[in-house]
Amino acid sequence: MSDLYVQISEDDYFLGNPEAKTTLLEYGDYECPYSRLGYRFSQMLLKEYREQLNFTFRNFPIRKKHPNAQLAAEAALCAGEQDRFWEMHDLLFKHNRTLSENRILDFAEDIGLDLYRFRVNLSTNEFAGRVTADFRGGIKSGVDDTPTFFVNGKRYSGELDYKQLKAFTDTFLN
Repeated sequence: MSDLYVQISEDDYFLGNPEAKTTLLEYGDYECPYSRLGYRFSQMLLKEYREQLNFTFRNFPIRKKHPNAQLAAEAALCAGEQDRFWEMHDLLFKHNRTLSENRILDFAEDIGLDLYRFRVNLSTNEFAGRVTADFRGGIKSGVDDTPTFFVNGKRYSGELDYKQLKAFTDTFLN
């Protein structure tokens, strides 16, 4: 079991209780069907532990398997620049089987982004460096596939199973 190499900071995006003592972090790939399942698990944990848990997501696009993963990761960060990270995050996972540049532009319009600014940020790869930094931090933390979860910096190494992930998370809540 590896520990988290790059600690969580104010540069990360958070959902849940910002004062929570327990943080769940997911390294994921927006085009990965297993990350989509991990996304569902994180949503279920946040719903159950609304006051006790804080969640953050980092990008780990596996480009050889998922050709739109890098673009999707950059799009989420572009949306974050306009305070809409989580809205884009949700849409990317909801529609992860049909991602394309045109679909992503539609999502940006759907959530009310300044489309000119979004297009410029996306076309100039404004956030490619941050995606790469997330990826490298994941590698240094022992991430080799998605999703990979950490709770309070400790890697979850069980199966992709909600009950097992919940049990692991519970050990940090007590």
